[in-house]
Amino acid sequence: MNFKLKSLLLSITTACILFSCSSDDDSSGTQNLNASRSSFIESYARIASANYSDSYNTALEMKTQIDAFLASPSQERLELARAAWLNARDFYGQTEAYREANGPIDNEDLLGTEGQINAWPLDEGYIDYVINSDGTFVQNGLIGDATFALTEDAIIAKNEEGKDDNISTGWHAIEFLLWGQDLNATADNLNVQDFSISGNRSFEDYTTADFAARRSQYLQIVTDLLISDLNDLNNTWAVGGSYRTVFENLSENVALGNILNGIGFISNGEVALERIDPAIDEGQENEHSCFSDNTNNDMKANVQGINNIIVGAYTQANGSVLTGVSLIDLVNQENETVGNQLSSVAQTTLSRLNTLLGLGQNFDEIVDQETLGSNGPAGQLSSALKQQGVAIAEAANQLGVNITIN
Repeated sequence: MNFKLKSLLLSITTACILFSCSSDDDSSGTQNLNASRSSFIESYARIASANYSDSYNTALEMKTQIDAFLASPSQERLELARAAWLNARDFYGQTEAYREANGPIDNEDLLGTEGQINAWPLDEGYIDYVINSDGTFVQNGLIGDATFALTEDAIIAKNEEGKDDNISTGWHAIEFLLWGQDLNATADNLNVQDFSISGNRSFEDYTTADFAARRSQYLQIVTDLLISDLNDLNNTWAVGGSYRTVFENLSENVALGNILNGIGFISNGEVALERIDPAIDEGQENEHSCFSDNTNNDMKANVQGINNIIVGAYTQANGSVLTGVSLIDLVNQENETVGNQLSSVAQTTLSRLNTLLGLGQNFDEIVDQETLGSNGPAGQLSSALKQQGVAIAEAANQLGVNITIN
């Protein structure tokens, strides 16, 4: 399925969730007079568990395709591995709504594996060869260093060693090893860059190129490590899992504070202030999935993950919709004005997202045409996410809990 069609289907699905009349079982986006704090917290846990399960299982499908590619590299198998990465990435991106909630993904006393799973931006030259502006190859990375032992422990130890962009593991390391450097090639006879071009690594990097065997070994190790980390998250959130049990025994106020801090911070502090604004201001080096040019889908998944909690519904990988008590339901019972405002800004955020997706351009193309404050499509999405963060903070206030959205 191509990107535009996937985006359209997501928009339609989301619109149906937000605006449809609900039955007794489906409270998404409408007032549920039976909403309670405990039922909202339970709904959150069910959605989180289902989302982490989908993230793990779609990543397993990715691993199957990467394993097949490494066993017999070809352009066709490389394309299948890339497609599987893109599919799995959609479900992981939605799980970012559970970050900054004192849960296992961030909490170092639990798993604390977020930096190992999804750290960015990534310095390509730290892992593998890069091509300079003059067309020369530079190989100073871990793959080209024959003295560096390619083991899981050694690669983990190198992650974020020395500086933040020395990333050696996770989604973006795999992305780079599948797509290669995004060169943004200069158009012939024009002094402009073509931002529509993604990374275009050849499958021959895994057959006849220098360090092909080490490159294959590296990709295998970091893929297996990502699968292990996602499996840990899946297991700990599953019914009876170690963190699910802890979570279900938190006081209601603590659980609510954790949940709302997560979605409020991710909306405002992470996606708007860390992922969109710096990309507008400084360009591609701050683009989340620059090698594959998948950043539009990253935005889509992050926005959708937050919205899943606001409207109490999650579309699973098998297409079924898991529903429960929404944040809007809960807030409406305290203050309908605040609940309606939350619903309105959530709808506006989805609308701004769909405007950006509808441009038919890659994220780096879009932000190249904007500056901070110019009110372009990316800037409008950022503003909507910030307003959504404020609305979540006000919802938290109505429920008697304080959160930090910056």
